Amino acid sequence: MDMNMYDLPIEAAIRSFIASNLLYSEDGFGYSDEASLLRERIIDSLGVVELAAFLGQRFGVRVEQSEVRPENFDSVARLSAFVRRKQAVVRPAAAQPV
Repeated sequence: MDMNMYDLPIEAAIRSFIASNLLYSEDGFGYSDEASLLRERIIDSLGVVELAAFLGQRFGVRVEQSEVRPENFDSVARLSAFVRRKQAVVRPAAAQPV
């Protein structure tokens, strides 16, 4: 079965997006999930903007400008944790009866 990015877990989808769309790598994401995306020069400021748009589209989370900071965006691990926190806030509210 051919998997696309929408079938991948959060970390794998983020790694795949960065490798394909920001690094233009056919060899995948060759860094640990804890590697600093900025210090290692894996992404630049435009890459951060593209990542924010990707997170919104792929995971259905709204990324506020104030949330685009190293605590949330500086590694695959931090990005994944950020997405999970955002999803946890959205899902309970949506699950409550009207």
